[in-house]
Amino acid sequence: MNTITPEADRFHSDLTELATLVDSDRPGWTRRALSEVDVAGRQYARSLMEQAGLTTRIDGAGNVIGVLPGRLGGRQIMLGSHTDTVDGGGRYDGITGVLGAIEVVRLLRENDIRLDHDLVVVVFFNEEPNDFGFFCVGSRAMTGLVDRSTLAATDIHGRTLAQALPESDIDPEEFLRAQYDFSTVSAYLELHIEQGPELERMDRQIGVVETITGINHFRALFTGRQDHAGTTPMDARADAGCAAAGTVLAVEAIAESGANTRGTSGQIAFTPEAVNVVTARAAVEGEFRGPDGSWLQEAERRLTAAAAQEASRRGVHVEMEWTTDDAPVPLHEPITATIAEVTDELGYSRATMFSGAGHDAGIIAAKTQAGMIFVPSHDGRSHCPEEFTELTDILPGISVLLNTVLRLDSSLG
Repeated sequence: MNTITPEADRFHSDLTELATLVDSDRPGWTRRALSEVDVAGRQYARSLMEQAGLTTRIDGAGNVIGVLPGRLGGRQIMLGSHTDTVDGGGRYDGITGVLGAIEVVRLLRENDIRLDHDLVVVVFFNEEPNDFGFFCVGSRAMTGLVDRSTLAATDIHGRTLAQALPESDIDPEEFLRAQYDFSTVSAYLELHIEQGPELERMDRQIGVVETITGINHFRALFTGRQDHAGTTPMDARADAGCAAAGTVLAVEAIAESGANTRGTSGQIAFTPEAVNVVTARAAVEGEFRGPDGSWLQEAERRLTAAAAQEASRRGVHVEMEWTTDDAPVPLHEPITATIAEVTDELGYSRATMFSGAGHDAGIIAAKTQAGMIFVPSHDGRSHCPEEFTELTDILPGISVLLNTVLRLDSSLG
């Protein structure tokens, strides 16, 4: 077992610098995809990759791809994560894995270790949900899960994804041609903060992820009738806002009916925005998550029926769209077993984890063996400015990542 130690000060300096590339007009540590600061974040990561010795390129979907040639070549081990955040997000989500992968490259080169495999590091474009109803956009493009219907998706203002992509220097036609050849990729690994409280509660240093949650993402558009709020009787209204509100409560009730299941209504918009006007149009966007694919399908059926019922009893029209339907993803046992074995040999405590958050690893797992390494999140906080992980908690994760790469390099063809 290799006892090479990650360079703490270097990693912390890079993390601090990347975390400061934020939208100053938004709360927290905001670096949303399809923004100037998102482009800047990926460019900064690319500069670090090149300094570490990777040969880099940006593919048609905005993914930054760096390669460290192996001794034999022809086969690849891939590492990756993302640099974009949610609105009002934190400093550690995504970039911990990006910078951890770059640190692995540095450690290999500084210690004159040359892998047999090529080592590929990917900074994925747009992992977090965007305004067009998609998430893990870069990894979906790399795995061939995008098409012209993806480009035609619209935000609440009617702008299409095809119109938005050029703002991030992405050509829509090249976006459709960004599929990666995974036939030579032997394994994919991703280091990430847990984004939940379980490791801290169990006093464990490393989480070995077995399954990544399924996610069904919906968008409901209610169309009623605009009227005067003071003169229109309650029984004469077609209030789109009330139909939307009932649907939001249905999301909560459905999510509470399952085991380890989640439901969230994350975006709600009323038109017109006026307190003295009955709402003419209302849009609700949200998602269900859980480890059971059959429950997710049942939740989709139940919410579609609930939205129709809320609309019907108010004389409102509803259009229900399920923009993504991702089943739970079991990660690959040979990879998770190797992560666990390495963790034990390094002397770190560990736990087997279910990830309630979606990750690019869940998309890449359809194309190659994939594994994830979690490190603790303080108080389980994430997707908020208070998101925090101690440097002393991140460094063991980097050591496990490095030594898992070394173990896989010697054991995989």
